Amino acid sequence: MSNPHHRLRTALALALFLGASAASARIVCWTNEQGVRECGNTVPPKYAQQGVERKSAMGVTVEKTERARTAEEVERERAERERLAQEKAEQERIAAEQARHDAVLLQTFTTEEDFTLAHSGKVAAIDSRIKHSEQIVLRLEQTRAELQSDAAGLERGGKKVPDELRKQIADVQSQIDKTHADIGRRQEERAQMQDQFHTDLTRYRELKGG
Repeated sequence: MSNPHHRLRTALALALFLGASAASARIVCWTNEQGVRECGNTVPPKYAQQGVERKSAMGVTVEKTERARTAEEVERERAERERLAQEKAEQERIAAEQARHDAVLLQTFTTEEDFTLAHSGKVAAIDSRIKHSEQIVLRLEQTRAELQSDAAGLERGGKKVPDELRKQIADVQSQIDKTHADIGRRQEERAQMQDQFHTDLTRYRELKGG
């Protein structure tokens, strides 16, 4: 009769051996060029960069590996991270700028009336400069008309218009054009100031109401 303890030791040794064999006999699965799933003990070299799934001898998934990313994917991910970082930095810059602007509004103006009066003063100053420039244009246009009249009189008399007179007319016209451009810039500045006033007034009311 065999020894019971010997049989037990033999059974345990066999179990350990089978367990080790099963652990070492893991299966690896991949997908071939035709999209068909294949499995084996090792991954063929040409599929080494793909994602693979490792299974035990019992068919249980024990590990999954994602496929290696291509250089293009790595570059796209890097570019996306950079874009998001720049976007975040810009949002933080805008928030900081808004905070500074809010502080100026609250520190500069005690009441909404103070705010409105200050704006009205700035608008009045621009209107005054525009009016002054318009008066300059009127005088220049009068001077140009007189010079052109002199030139026309000479031509009617069959005389050549002197180069100096032509130059004077051209110089006056140049001054008129420059002054008109200056008026246009002032008017644009006034319009932008009006828009900013309404934006700031709305924000001021929010800050004071809060």
